[in-house]
Amino acid sequence: PIKATENNDLALLEIASPRAYELNSVNLNKLKDIIPVFEVAVKRASDEYQNAIEALIQEHYTTIHPTVKWRFKSAADKYLQQISSQEKNIKLDEIIFNNVYPLFGQSDIKGSSIARNTAIKEDLTTQLTLGISVLKEACKSEKLPIYNELMFRIKEYSHEVHTGLKAGDEIGILDFLKRDIYPVFNHIKEINSELHSLVNKYMDRLDPNLQVVYEKRKAYEHSVTLLNDKLAKFIDSKQEEAQIMFPHYFERYKTDGVEYNMYIGQSLTRIKKYDDLYLYNLRLWQLQVMCEMENVAHTARKSMEHDLQVASLILVHSNPLAIKFRMDEKQFDVDGAYNIRYEIIKKRIDKAHIKNTNKRLTVPGKIAIVYSQDKDADEYLKYIKYLQSKNQLGVIEKLELEDLQGVSGLKALRVEVIYQKDFDSKKTITIDQLMDEFKS
Repeated sequence: PIKATENNDLALLEIASPRAYELNSVNLNKLKDIIPVFEVAVKRASDEYQNAIEALIQEHYTTIHPTVKWRFKSAADKYLQQISSQEKNIKLDEIIFNNVYPLFGQSDIKGSSIARNTAIKEDLTTQLTLGISVLKEACKSEKLPIYNELMFRIKEYSHEVHTGLKAGDEIGILDFLKRDIYPVFNHIKEINSELHSLVNKYMDRLDPNLQVVYEKRKAYEHSVTLLNDKLAKFIDSKQEEAQIMFPHYFERYKTDGVEYNMYIGQSLTRIKKYDDLYLYNLRLWQLQVMCEMENVAHTARKSMEHDLQVASLILVHSNPLAIKFRMDEKQFDVDGAYNIRYEIIKKRIDKAHIKNTNKRLTVPGKIAIVYSQDKDADEYLKYIKYLQSKNQLGVIEKLELEDLQGVSGLKALRVEVIYQKDFDSKKTITIDQLMDEFKS
């Protein structure tokens, strides 16, 4: 008997007997009493499997941070009760948290765009040079003018790559190779065994999926991935212990480096009473963690094929704001026109220059702390002085920043990071130890 469940899962029950003629229409009729039980078991197994899939998606794709999960459960409970009571115009509640204080941090890989372009140029140059070497050898066996013409065109492309890679150049070069060079290579392979071997060596240097030389880019991307993973793993681990101090919202993104948002306030939690002291503790903790992330990145340089450095940034925002869960984007964003200024600063601050100069605020080896109110600078100077006493931070600079589009009056403290010789990411100070030492 074959039965399909509501989830369109197909169930097959096969019955056999070691003795001939024992299975007949009489046995088949008796099976009708078993089939409903069998169907229930299959449906249950199917539902459990679907639930497991949903749980996996929730965990890995649309995770709701544990601190705010209670609010989502409350909204879902209210929605289901409205459905059961057959109310009209039912809709899910908007998830908004008012009066929360934001903290933003970023460890950005410096010069990532230049490094990536350099890797692309080097790979393309290698591929074009290999192409010329094949054509040169072919000329020795066949004096065909087409070989010289193709070598001339490859040299022109090589010159363009050397002088500066523009958008679309790589695609144009690869189209040229596929359209004009590779058909000729197929002919060259037939001339003699040496040229056949040479063309095969060229093809072996190409990435099997991308069909391009992908050596320098692969080394660069491997280094970026390694650094990103180390930074992300470290702050994820440190953040868990910070939650014990006071539950707060945390989200982290991998880009060319790592950036993260934190929000803390009474509206985020139903249990613990909020006090501004928790905000100050979290700010000190963030600065301490930034020092440690700098050391994580500095230590990782030893194991990377590409030497990459990070530039660290902290954005201080003293006024509380509201955050709203965007259903279409499945993430939190600031709510209200006034609060948009904070998001604008976040997106543009890492490209900001020091006032009246063409020098970037963010540089390797230093942590930039951006603020707009002098009281914030006074607060962070206390934290910096404490970390200076621990020989983690060095010289301080007080800077004014150029006006960003739509934002003016920003200032920054920029402080040197003192790297530890034998830094061990597994033996860093806990938040409790940090607070105890800071108070004493």
